[in-house]
Amino acid sequence: MAVVLILRKQEYQLEGTMTVKEALKRLNLSPESHLVVRNGELLNENDVLRDGDVVKIVPSISGGGW
Repeated sequence: MAVVLILRKQEYQLEGTMTVKEALKRLNLSPESHLVVRNGELLNENDVLRDGDVVKIVPSISGGGW
């Protein structure tokens, strides 16, 4: 089994146990600009992902100005 990460209708499968930060790094994504959700729960970059997990990656959007 693998960890399945879903980003904008695209699925990525990564083998092994890793932190959220490591998984995002392997996909060349910044932890500062993406949110990761598993079973409706927001994860932080130190949470561990294990084989069989399915998580959704949501880009965080900021903008606007004063």
